[in-house]
Amino acid sequence: MMWKVLAGVWFILAGFIVGVWFAHGSQILTKDKVQVVTKRVNPTFGVEEEIVEWKPQFRLGLEYGAPAAALCLAVGVICVRISRSQKQ
Repeated sequence: MMWKVLAGVWFILAGFIVGVWFAHGSQILTKDKVQVVTKRVNPTFGVEEEIVEWKPQFRLGLEYGAPAAALCLAVGVICVRISRSQKQ
């Protein structure tokens, strides 16, 4: 019974990691900054200017998310196999 609970926890954790990756934009590479573009009108010349700023924001990428989710799934499968082998 304990192994099934542990397997469930590992599977939920893997699903959570995949969900966070999907919510962060399903990017391949992990990003630590986000580009923020603001537009303003220059009062002197009357032209529109774009101001580009980089703000720190973590976005999980597939390079860290996939190995973490795969490890969680592997540990979950091992827990399921242990629970089945103890029944016999």
